[in-house]
Formats: sequence, structure tokens, C-alpha cells
Amino acid sequence: MRAAASATLVLLAAALLGSLAVAQGAPGADAGSPATPQDAGVDDAAPPSPPDPPPLVTRHQWIFDVRWRDAAVSVRGVRRVELAKPAPTARNMGRFAIELWVGRELVERVRFELPLLGGDELSGKKRPWNAPPSFERLLTTSAAILVPHSARATRAVLLDRATGQTVAIPWPPTETEAADAGPADGG
Repeated sequence: MRAAASATLVLLAAALLGSLAVAQGAPGADAGSPATPQDAGVDDAAPPSPPDPPPLVTRHQWIFDVRWRDAAVSVRGVRRVELAKPAPTARNMGRFAIELWVGRELVERVRFELPLLGGDELSGKKRPWNAPPSFERLLTTSAAILVPHSARATRAVLLDRATGQTVAIPWPPTETEAADAGPADGG
């Protein structure tokens, strides 16, 4: 019994030492394994998206009227609002984001979703007869997105995180009305 326990300990120690040698890149350690993006000199991997910065806290905000139409996202209009007291940027998950940048530094990221998008996982494929309905192809939808003002930011982009497509947004924005907005009462 004691011999079996000793053999098990020896095997565990050998496995641990072997994994440490591979992690430290020891010569001959798992020489047949493919290179990983963490390897030195590899630049064919896409650069990672930087993490969300600390939320900006300000009274000065912008409301972006973001629209999805003909399978593309765009900004229809922008207006400025002043809150009663400073508020931090909300942190959400979402397919889309408005990002504020100064050089290569991410100043703010506001993630959001657009209504009825994201449920069409069969997009581009032949739809089976019993597939759920598809909305994205002919859908027109919009949302009002609250973005904090940043005097530091020099540029802004609207990002579709599912496709990687970006749309440059003028920063700082100027107030505009939506180009084809209907009556205020909706009818």
C-alpha cells in the first residue's frame, strides 16, 4: 500500500515538473506543441480589446439616437442633456458600443443593445422550416444611448462588436435632430 502511494506521489511530482517546464518554455519541453499568441514575436493575433476604463462621473451627457436599418448601424442625431447631479456611466453588456478615445487610450465605453437584434443565430444560413422567426434582415429599430461628455476624448467610434465594424462619430458632438424623425407623438 505504501509503495502505491509513493508511486502516485512520484507521478504527480513528475507531471507538475513537466507542466512547469512547458509553462516556462524550457528547451525540449513539449517541442511539438503549436505556438500560442503569448509567444514572443507573434503578431498575427488580433489585438485584444482593452478593458472598460473606470466610469466617468459627470452632469454633462449626450443622448445619441442610434439606429439599425438595412443591416447597418448609424447615428441619426445627438442632443446634450444636463443631469441634476453628476452620475457615473452605467456598465452594461451589449453587442454595440460607443467608445471615446484619446490617442490609443480608451477613455469611456458605453455598451448597449438594440431591440429585437441578437436572436438571429441562423443568419446567412438556409433556415429550417421550424426555425424561429428572423427579424434582423428587414428590421429597423433604434435606441437612445446616454454617453458622458469627456473633454479629454479626441475621437469617438460606434462599434458593432459582433462584426467588428466601426463608424467614426464626430467628437465632441454637435447637437443635431434626427434626419427622418417622425412626429413627437409617434403618429
